[in-house]
Amino acid sequence: MERTPDHQPPPETILFVEDELLIRMDMAEFLRQTGYRVSEAANAAEALDALNSKLAIDVVITDVKMPGKMDGFALAEWIRANRPGVEIILASADESSGQRAMTSPQLGPFLAKPYTGRSLLDLVKETLSKRRRDASGAAGVA
Repeated sequence: MERTPDHQPPPETILFVEDELLIRMDMAEFLRQTGYRVSEAANAAEALDALNSKLAIDVVITDVKMPGKMDGFALAEWIRANRPGVEIILASADESSGQRAMTSPQLGPFLAKPYTGRSLLDLVKETLSKRRRDASGAAGVA
């Protein structure tokens, strides 16, 4: 009788990019408590440092409006061009940002602020599930 290993694959890693400290700390801790590894960034420059490191990142959750030279849309476009396979979730309280996100679905799903930990978690799970389905579908195509 062959025995299968009793270990689980490592948890997915999320990079949470949010300039509002309390939101970032609260949501990052919530995601950690649900089993994810979470790194935090206060702006796009910090996010780029993480993305250019050897850190394996599965999902980037980014606020759209952030201080600095790059907003969340520009960060998402950079990720699409430079880190294929990394999923993106855009978030904002700004209605025009939501409209722009809806017209750019290739950048990733949009989450309107204010959001709850539960709605964030549901979208993370949905995004990762879609990623796994897409990967298994691509692996089956020769």
